[in-house]
Amino acid sequence: MQESAGKQTFSLPPMLRTFAVATTLLWLGCLASELICRFLGRYGLNQLPYNSPTLVPSDAFADTWLFNHRFYHFHQSAFFDPQFGTPYLYPAPLGFIYRLLRFFPHTTPVMLLFLLLTYVGLAIWLKRKLVEHGLSQGAALGFTVISLVFSYPLYFEFDRANMEIFVWGFAALGILCFFRNRPWLAATLIGCAAACKGYPFIFLGLLFARKQYWQTAYAIALSTAINYFSLWAIAGSFSVGRRGVAAGVAQFRDDYILQRNPISVGLDHSLFGFFKRICPALPSPALSHALTLYVVVAGVAACAIYLFRVMKLPPLNQLIFLTVACLLLPPTSFDYTLLHLYTPWVMVVLLAVDCWRKGIAPPRGLWAAMICFIVLLSPQNELIVHGERFGGQVKCLTLLALAYVALRMPLEGEAELRTQVITA
Repeated sequence: MQESAGKQTFSLPPMLRTFAVATTLLWLGCLASELICRFLGRYGLNQLPYNSPTLVPSDAFADTWLFNHRFYHFHQSAFFDPQFGTPYLYPAPLGFIYRLLRFFPHTTPVMLLFLLLTYVGLAIWLKRKLVEHGLSQGAALGFTVISLVFSYPLYFEFDRANMEIFVWGFAALGILCFFRNRPWLAATLIGCAAACKGYPFIFLGLLFARKQYWQTAYAIALSTAINYFSLWAIAGSFSVGRRGVAAGVAQFRDDYILQRNPISVGLDHSLFGFFKRICPALPSPALSHALTLYVVVAGVAACAIYLFRVMKLPPLNQLIFLTVACLLLPPTSFDYTLLHLYTPWVMVVLLAVDCWRKGIAPPRGLWAAMICFIVLLSPQNELIVHGERFGGQVKCLTLLALAYVALRMPLEGEAELRTQVITA
């Protein structure tokens, strides 16, 4: 029986209630497993992965402080000198963000403060949107707090203090501008995100599907220009910067993509990471050949699926599929990249609220997508078998399920969602 409008105002839609309860229980289960492992540590079970949910405590916030000494030599030929510690393994444009942090005497606290303020700002925005769509202040606040406190990607990003927060920020704002029919600004922001890390180029599929070819070409040209400029800026010489970044990419490939570190693979939800998990005995030369084959096959398959299926889907389905592609297709994709899931998740949440407020049944695909989000946005770090985590592989399979939902279950009503939700 349909609830009265007054009662609906002071409660959560069933889909949001399910999400809140399930994510809370999964987090509590993870913490309970952690406490048990710590207790058993007294009897010899005191090493990774049993003694920490995500990473070695002494390594906390490492993605911010690892390059401290190196960035004191920004725009100098000595920037890539081995004597300055950990090699720089990222694309050159991210160097500007690292350099900005180095203007402060204590970079790690500044980065952590920025993350906390960002999380609070996003929570305030989400609560306001939920209230605009008909939830009461209390219901909106409760759901927002649960979503924030029990968010595994936000926790992992804070634990690592990784620059992914900026990549996600550029990409999410670009997607927001796309749904607000501001294609040039969308292309600019997505181009900036793609310059920082290449895979956000995939989001240009939104513009291409709408036949915004000039904006798509502009985003590619902008990203290329930013990269070329950054190669000069990072070391004061284009040739030195190009060689240094190329060496860092090669080292990342050798140290992370072609290695099967049990801890790293357990936090890697990419398709190639899944392949490494199921083929643990493959020698490094064979794994290198497999990587080359994987890049070709995955790239061709993804383009074919996009051209023959994704372009014909509603924009929300397109966004979900392209987001999944960003997370699955790179040969290594650690858990902080799951931040990108929050962009389509917010749209799914608000669409669910709209359906509930109007008293209509949500599309079948909406429930399926939300179930996938429950798994993807909660921790599975205590799924340990013979001392190895399998959380990343669970998320990989769930991402494949979410891609299937996007391809096979059109989400009706997304046009209304764009009008009421995205155009604030």
